[in-house]
Amino acid sequence: MKKTMLTLTLVAVAAVLLLAVMWIYCDKSIREIDHQAGNDRVYDRHFILVTEDSSALWQAVYKSAAAEAARENVYLEWAGTDSLSDYSLVDCMNIAIASQVDGIILQPDGSSEITEQINAAMNAGIPVVTVLNDNAESDRISFVGVNSYQMGEIYGEQVLAALQKGYNRVMVLVNTFGEDVNTNLMYSRMSDVVEQGKQSDQQVEISAYYIDSSTNFEAEEAIRKIFVNSVILPDIMICLDPVSSECACQAIVEYNKVGNVNIIGYYESEVTRNAIQKGVIPAAVTIDTEDIGRYSISALKEYLDQGYVSNYFNVDLDIINSANVRRFGTGQ
Repeated sequence: MKKTMLTLTLVAVAAVLLLAVMWIYCDKSIREIDHQAGNDRVYDRHFILVTEDSSALWQAVYKSAAAEAARENVYLEWAGTDSLSDYSLVDCMNIAIASQVDGIILQPDGSSEITEQINAAMNAGIPVVTVLNDNAESDRISFVGVNSYQMGEIYGEQVLAALQKGYNRVMVLVNTFGEDVNTNLMYSRMSDVVEQGKQSDQQVEISAYYIDSSTNFEAEEAIRKIFVNSVILPDIMICLDPVSSECACQAIVEYNKVGNVNIIGYYESEVTRNAIQKGVIPAAVTIDTEDIGRYSISALKEYLDQGYVSNYFNVDLDIINSANVRRFGTGQ
């Protein structure tokens, strides 16, 4: 039995080392290409962004973080795209630790395995900053995200604006990938705002509907089931991530439910902006991706330079509606 366990351990270690070697090889190849193109540059540090989400939101975050990293002479890599797109979150964390990067920017998935990986990175002297989804029980140095209480108030106000007389069913699409204590706080605060602000002739039932928004296919299938089932189809649908927001905007048109369901979207993707411009949905809550990228790099640099950093960086929230939609988007 002991021999079997030892063999499995050695295989696991070998696999991690192999992944690290492959990553280092790919990274070296990219640098050689840059050198041949005349773009060779010596960096002071090497940070990595680890997320399984490649939506427009994260592309914007990476763009901002990369710009801030360049200003600080830091090489920023994005795991989860290109050569590492087939690896899991745990795999990417293993590779980052084995490769001895200088810092990790991570969107955790709430699993105990990722908590262990964060702690392993910290024990190896590699600081970890969590982004959007926190992992407060881990040893991460800082969290860059939104104030859940404030987000709950904003969503609650949007629900109040969309309520009709009589009975209103409100459905909150909760991503099982990113569900954490912050999601629960947001949900609780939103419910309080609606309960306190509704009119005497309005009845409201708020429920959570759990979906997997880690991929477009999973989200599309889950939302399709909602729109084809009149029993569960809500009057108001709340989206908490860009993938479910885009899928809901497409589904409401595809199933001819415009005017029957009020969707409060999330983030300023092109799909969501177009839906607001055309009157398909009334509004969306968005976050400042430039702040996310900038704060993430700054947090790692401050910790490495000074040995300490703020535990929390608050990211601004905003509302997109028909009155201001044209000022959002690329080049905002």
